[in-house]
Formats: sequence, C-alpha cells, structure tokens
Amino acid sequence: MKIFLSTELHYFPCINWFMDVIAADGVLFNNDRLFKRSTFRNRMVVPGSNGIVSLSIPLEGGRSVKLPFHKINIDYSSTWQRDHFRSLESVYGNAPFFFQYRDELSKLYQHQIKLLVDWNLCCLNWIFSKTKLAAPNFLSSFDPGEAYLLQERNDFYLPSNHKNTEKGPFEKYPQIFEDKIGFQPNMSVLDLLFNLGPKGINHLVNSK
Repeated sequence: MKIFLSTELHYFPCINWFMDVIAADGVLFNNDRLFKRSTFRNRMVVPGSNGIVSLSIPLEGGRSVKLPFHKINIDYSSTWQRDHFRSLESVYGNAPFFFQYRDELSKLYQHQIKLLVDWNLCCLNWIFSKTKLAAPNFLSSFDPGEAYLLQERNDFYLPSNHKNTEKGPFEKYPQIFEDKIGFQPNMSVLDLLFNLGPKGINHLVNSK
C-alpha cells in the first residue's frame, strides 16, 4: 500500500519534515488553506553560537495577512535575502561542507520570487538537487480509486514545538556549535547538509 503525505510547504524545512517527505510515495501540499502565522511556512531555524537563530521571510500585508497560502506574496522592500544569507554564512562559516555550497546558495538568494509557496518549493528542490535524493511525487489530489495510507502532517512541526519528544525520534549528528549550546534536534535540513554533506544525509535517510 502506498503512503501519501498531506502537509504544507516549509522554508528550508526542519529535518523530520524532510524525512517524512522522503519516506512518502506521494505528497500533497495544502496550498489552498489560509496562511498561518508562527509556522515554518515563512521561517526556518538553525543553531547559532548563542542559541537558536530564527530566520523569517517578510510578507506583503504583514504576518497576519488573511489569504490562502498560494496567494501570499513575499515583501522585498527589505534586504531579507541578503540578511538571511549573511546569517547562514556567519553560522556555518566553519562547517565542513558550507563552502561547497556557498556560491550556489548565494545565487539562490538573488532570485526574487514573487509567491512564498514558489520560493519554498524552489528551496526544497534545491535541497533535493544537492543531496541527489529522489523526490516523491508531488500530487495535486488523491485518487479515490487507489489504496493508500494517508499521513496527516498539517502544521505538525511548528517553531513552538518542533523539538518536542513526540515529534521525534531525532537522529543525532555533529553540529558546529554543539560544544557551546548542546545538540539541537530537528533544525533546518540545511544544518544536516552543511555539517554532514550529501553522503551524510543519504546515510541518515537510509537508516530511518
């Protein structure tokens, strides 16, 4: 029986969300639902030297905008792309694999994509291209005539709860600031890529 996942698109998603997507035979992104604030739709988290660094994408209409997710526009009146890239450069400057991807990541952050949902999909595809992992089928709907097991993951991982034990299990791996702030589970998948490289991510995925 096939496993289908129902979820929302995240900005450089947390590790266990990424693992859920990899494990699914097909994924339906619920882009027609109203945008929700305080979610990973426009935020990612990475472990910095002094604690968790939260990077949020500004939106036209502000955080409380009441529109379907697929209609949410990114606000480019600020230098958020430059600021996010510089933050990642600051956090991962000494990570083992960061400079392998630095230039390509810099180019990614120069694209001004209008819709948040398109930007998030671009980021997800970028991760798949760097890890060389096969992406599941991205579905537009579920076929009622097909037997499948539906896994609901709508707003399952949130900035307020993504490290809670019920969101695990969490695989441990070397992190750049682990000696200062301890191991931080379920960070952005970028943390895996920059610390372990593509082979490390593939090993982690295959061990699940």
